[in-house]
Amino acid sequence: MSNNQDEIIERSHVKNLPYAEYRNALNFNKDQCEIIAKLANMKISFNETSKPGELLMKMLYRGGCTVQNFRRLKEAAENVQSILKYYIPQSKVAILIGNDKYVNLAKLATPSIDCDSLSSNLKNLGFVVVTIKNTASSDLREILSKIFSYIPEDSYCFIFYAGHGCELVNTKCMLGIDCPTEDIKLEHCVTENFVLEQVYKCKPDLCVLIMDMCRINLDRNANPQIYSSICTVESYNVHKNLLIGYSTQSSKAAYEVLQIECSTTINDTYELKTGDSARIVPGGSQYVNALCTRLGDNLDISSLLDAVHRDVEHSMKKQKPIKVQWGVEKRSLYDSTAGDETSVLNALKDFSKHYKDYCHAF
Repeated sequence: MSNNQDEIIERSHVKNLPYAEYRNALNFNKDQCEIIAKLANMKISFNETSKPGELLMKMLYRGGCTVQNFRRLKEAAENVQSILKYYIPQSKVAILIGNDKYVNLAKLATPSIDCDSLSSNLKNLGFVVVTIKNTASSDLREILSKIFSYIPEDSYCFIFYAGHGCELVNTKCMLGIDCPTEDIKLEHCVTENFVLEQVYKCKPDLCVLIMDMCRINLDRNANPQIYSSICTVESYNVHKNLLIGYSTQSSKAAYEVLQIECSTTINDTYELKTGDSARIVPGGSQYVNALCTRLGDNLDISSLLDAVHRDVEHSMKKQKPIKVQWGVEKRSLYDSTAGDETSVLNALKDFSKHYKDYCHAF
């Protein structure tokens, strides 16, 4: 075929595509078709068809696509990473909790920064984000007891906590900014069980709970009341898929990425001094630094956490994260939503106004 004939075909309608190319296009899978449609600025749903290639070619035909444009779209699509999708949740909501301005315990360096770093990454993945910073334990319990009623059922919930923490009788406790240095009571804590009990209210398809905190065992002699009341810890149910990530193992510390030494007690940790903020890197904890780096990976969430934990184990400070999982269905943070994210965001914005000193939705 002469160059002149090639040019004529290139400029002609896609219906003149050579037969071999046309037959190949009819066999495009759903992922290929979605990428080409997106590059062509065409809104096409391939969810209801078993022959996505045929639907794509039909719509390109109706849209007046030329052979040249089709070939350019196909070439461009081959250079786009196909994102694996496993499920279509109603919504995706991230609740990011950071406590660093403690009244009695040492102030921490990075929890608020970690929340900000995660929020920008999760927003890019289509999450509605709620940040809750520097709350007393009673305020945090009140917020968590109400917020999940604003999240539709069958959604993805990503919950993150950074701050002081402890563990007793295998119960993981987040410590509010009003926590005392000794004689800690259960009322000063928000337990992992309480959080999971509240999450169950919205019956999420997926819940990811990450606790980036120390898991030091409290001294029984210095904190007798909390040990005597531990029998009242809440029970909880798991609706479908749950993954919990602990940034460190039991009785061990979690570290921030600063040029400092961190201790392994609750109160004797590093306190910020003038000029320290310039030394804090984005995603300042070892765990969040690894997590933010990995969020761009095309992996299901279980495999992603495995990769994060491998990275953390090779960080500058020795730290071994733990992953616990219920449910084996694969899910990805990239999964697109079926519901109206705007209405979910507006509802959470209205809710956060009642706690505007420390709660914000965006």
